[in-house]
Amino acid sequence: MLENKPLQSDNKRIALNTLYMYIRMFITMLVGLYTSRVVLQTLGVVDYGLYNVVGGVVAMFVFINNAMVNATTRYITFYLGKNDEGMLNLVFNMASVVHFVLGLIVVLLGETVGLWFLYNKMQIPDGRMFACFCLLQFSVVTTFLNILYVPYNACVIAHEKMSAFAYISIMDVFLKLAIVVSLRWITVDRLIVYGFLLSLVSVADLCIYFVYCKKHFTETKLRWVWDKSLFKEMLSFAGWGLVGNFSYIFYSQGVNILLNMFCGPAVNAARGVAIQVESVVKQFANNVQTAINPQIIKSYAANDRARTFSLVFASSRYCFYLLYLLSLPIMIEAEFVLNLWLGENSVPEHTVNFIRIILCIALLDAFVNPLFTANLASGKLKLYQICVCSVSYVFMFITYLAIKQTQIPESVFACLLISTFIGVGIRIFVVHRQIQLPVGQYIQKVLLKVAFVVALSVILPIVVHNALDSGWICFFASCAVSVLSVALTIYFCGIDSSERILLKEKILAKLHRVG
Repeated sequence: MLENKPLQSDNKRIALNTLYMYIRMFITMLVGLYTSRVVLQTLGVVDYGLYNVVGGVVAMFVFINNAMVNATTRYITFYLGKNDEGMLNLVFNMASVVHFVLGLIVVLLGETVGLWFLYNKMQIPDGRMFACFCLLQFSVVTTFLNILYVPYNACVIAHEKMSAFAYISIMDVFLKLAIVVSLRWITVDRLIVYGFLLSLVSVADLCIYFVYCKKHFTETKLRWVWDKSLFKEMLSFAGWGLVGNFSYIFYSQGVNILLNMFCGPAVNAARGVAIQVESVVKQFANNVQTAINPQIIKSYAANDRARTFSLVFASSRYCFYLLYLLSLPIMIEAEFVLNLWLGENSVPEHTVNFIRIILCIALLDAFVNPLFTANLASGKLKLYQICVCSVSYVFMFITYLAIKQTQIPESVFACLLISTFIGVGIRIFVVHRQIQLPVGQYIQKVLLKVAFVVALSVILPIVVHNALDSGWICFFASCAVSVLSVALTIYFCGIDSSERILLKEKILAKLHRVG
């Protein structure tokens, strides 16, 4: 029994952290949606468009830093799992130095390439150039500050202090809401003031992260250090991450360009709507993954392979189930939902098909994230990125041929679905090579269980949907039957007997308390 106490404690921490992430998600999503609406109303269409496009100029350069984010998070979590406080402090300070340098590079790019693009390529209305120049400067400052607090954010997540992460995120969105509301009483140029106040929010975020980490984590004591070998190791790790990020950007933006070239801007609008639906749905599964990721890396660092594989299996299944629970009703009732959301005459053609295929792709991606985290823990990214990126580049060419020959927009997403399916198999093979992931167990405990759940749960909702006329009754009936069908199938076919017993005990305990 004593051996199970740390494991039970870790599982409780994962569950509690997942709860914090969901609370954070709901609050930030609701406040964020409302804030976006008020910003549009307050700034007006033109200034709101200028805010997005000028801020986007700086955001283009941030992909340089994104690769380093994974490296920082991995190394801090890894040495935390090894309880090596000396290396932990060294990694934190090295990461701080690297992020400071990356921040300066982004500032340099913003003040050279960004300014050139602003003055020579962008269409700015008469009289708004000075406001856009000021906004660019504030955007550069904001981005620089956001890069600086990455190591502190990584420490908070590595220590699994998701409550602090949630509170800071919630504070951030409420500060931005307060700024937007206060703009109504601003009499000077609101676009300039908005950019300035947002940079102050980034100052507040950095200060809060700094104070919190300094108070709670001893490894965040700043000192000048330089370890050439560690720098090369982290840079190599980040370099392969950069290759993966570029591959993702190349494929996602390439798909958008191909749709525009062969099908026109209306199809781009359909893709944009589908991507918005996907991003909202994926947040629910990503919260579970964010809570589990530190445990996967720490288990690997502690050479507890059984625990590592168990977490990979569990997170793959749970993330898929949660995503599937939400996606199935949307896929079945996509047309009704879109008409309700956008209006019957406002839904771009092909959007329904795009949403269904993209959600299928998202479901396959649910397997990818735990495998990537397991490979991230090993620090061996080279083979992983080469294999995954090769599939992306090959299928980008295939996608080009498919859309050119067929002129059918759905062919683009069909190719993406096939490439994602192949990518899952390649990732399983690579992670098996890198950390000896037991492929047989993965197939048995993850893939087969998921396949049974999908095959058995999808039949009844489709029958109900086809039997009823489109409308509210059909919508509620399809959603209710979908959720019930998926939940029951997961309970009886999708989880292990030990998980079923534990879940049953939890439900009975809750019912007993209520009674």
